[in-house]
Amino acid sequence: MSGLLIFSVLLVDFIVRKNELSKKNSFVVLGYVFLLSMLAISKLELTGVIAHVLVLMAIRRLISLQSLKSVKKKLFDAAFWIAIASLAWYGAGGNLLLVFLGVLIFDASDYRNWLVPFFAILAVGMIYLAGFFLVNDQFPQYFQLQDWRFDLSEWKNMQTAWPTVYLLILTVIMIPFYWLGYRKIMLIRKKRPLFIVLAAAVAWIIAIGVQPATNNSVVFLVFPLAVAVANLTERNQQRPITEILLWAFLLLPFAARMVI
Repeated sequence: MSGLLIFSVLLVDFIVRKNELSKKNSFVVLGYVFLLSMLAISKLELTGVIAHVLVLMAIRRLISLQSLKSVKKKLFDAAFWIAIASLAWYGAGGNLLLVFLGVLIFDASDYRNWLVPFFAILAVGMIYLAGFFLVNDQFPQYFQLQDWRFDLSEWKNMQTAWPTVYLLILTVIMIPFYWLGYRKIMLIRKKRPLFIVLAAAVAWIIAIGVQPATNNSVVFLVFPLAVAVANLTERNQQRPITEILLWAFLLLPFAARMVI
């Protein structure tokens, strides 16, 4: 699992530099490593790490849609990676919302862009079923209907609850500051920041909606929050409020662990 975590760090660094999500520094990577380490210490599961890496690969393709080059190929790739991620951990399938949000933000004018993700999902489903039936003679359990119930009992477990509460506080504080920093910028340059904000929103939908609740549920928050924290730091390095927020960002997890 450590190899996958290291690969995810390198992938985040590539995404940030390629798409200019921050200035030429390592603030996003540092924030990402800090948040990911916090979740890993709190028993992040291997299936969640695999799904997270695959979703990052999808996000890499979606953010690059702003160039409007090879749009359909990028949409297919993104939906393909997320569909595979959902095989590793079913909750990752909620990130398919990001593909359609990517179409809406970057290139909604071509109706064919809305259809491409369905072909990618179909391709993954066919590959999965073909492989499954080669070694089994029954319908895979993954596709069988199961009872769903909203159960909050897992949140009583502090190893699940404290990272989630911390990420919730971070979202409420950092995401609005991050978006407000782009209020005076032309619309074309707001598209990537808007995608990051919506990625955080989708991550919370997954965190709340997927049952049972585990640290896998909140792992998709790590990347958008790292970008938000890094941008806030870059824009307001001389302001006291920024220093206060950064110290809170660093010290809250340790304080929570001491209390728990």
